[in-house]
Amino acid sequence: MHGPRRTARPRIRAKVGLGAASTRRRVGGVRNELGGEAVEQSTMSATNPSTLWRTKLRSTLPGIVHERQVAHCLENDLIGIGWGDFDLDDGSSLDVVADTIERKDEPGWGRAAAQTVRRFGQQAQEGDFVWTRDTNGRYLLCRITGPYRYDISPASRAADVHQVRRVEWAPRPLNDLEVPGGVIRCFVGVGSSFSRIHDKGASRLTPHLWETLHGRTPPTLDITPRDVLTSYLDPYDVEDLVYVWLQVSEGCVALPRSRQRDTPAYEWTMIDRRSGHRAIAQVKTGSEPVDLAALARAVVDDQTDTYAFATCEQYLGDRSLVTKVVTVDELLNFTAAHSALLPARVRTWFALASAADS
Repeated sequence: MHGPRRTARPRIRAKVGLGAASTRRRVGGVRNELGGEAVEQSTMSATNPSTLWRTKLRSTLPGIVHERQVAHCLENDLIGIGWGDFDLDDGSSLDVVADTIERKDEPGWGRAAAQTVRRFGQQAQEGDFVWTRDTNGRYLLCRITGPYRYDISPASRAADVHQVRRVEWAPRPLNDLEVPGGVIRCFVGVGSSFSRIHDKGASRLTPHLWETLHGRTPPTLDITPRDVLTSYLDPYDVEDLVYVWLQVSEGCVALPRSRQRDTPAYEWTMIDRRSGHRAIAQVKTGSEPVDLAALARAVVDDQTDTYAFATCEQYLGDRSLVTKVVTVDELLNFTAAHSALLPARVRTWFALASAADS
């Protein structure tokens, strides 16, 4: 990589993505792993949600090895995307690069590609967070620390990473249970090479993860456990919470493969270990109510129990149509009594709320 000389700083190394690839980390002059002793207080704001972006680091150019692409970014403390035009000079301005890309009449180039490059180089600001993934499916988080730069060095050509920003990487990768659900959904399907993540919960939780991973005390968020359950948990996290509650509090046995998206009246099927009855549940988030009559119509015999939960606490139809309407208070009491059983990011959200109450 070409660019201004940086002063030497101590390093730690950890294997991420590529077998022997190493990553280099900076933590405000002090280094610490998640779970270690907090070494400094956070300087991040607790009131202003952070701006988040996502990039996939999956070049479509033939011959580009994705493991090498990820490792190139980690080893050089940068995040980047492709569109390298080798007729341009190294270090060309964003305007020159974007105009060249827009004028190029080739598949994958043109106006949309130029807009993506401008989004990366201009709209993304220093201090913003960027989520990506390694080739093992783990999530990687970095924070932009430097301006846009156009790079056509041999290393960048080998990795197809030409539009670059200097970043600080988190000390370790994260698994899907740690990452905000709004981030996970952004990696499903086809999308732009670099795009904004518009999710309130992810924007609030990402800075907390960042500070915790760096061994710093995260800022306190002004939220209550009720806020977490009704407004901040991802829809899939709410489903998981009800799923765990049914197993622990109601004695149901989970049938994971029954959790399908083609049963619109309910989310999954379980078995009550005491009665042997089939148990089905419908969960709604946001302002959407549960249609109790539709849930009742999904019952095929008198050996089926029905459960309903809506974070807005709104239900259509007579509650006597179903076995049980689960209340917000029941789930909140459960989270307080059984925090160790909660999925990791659900537990993190409620820990934030508990810290705010203390």
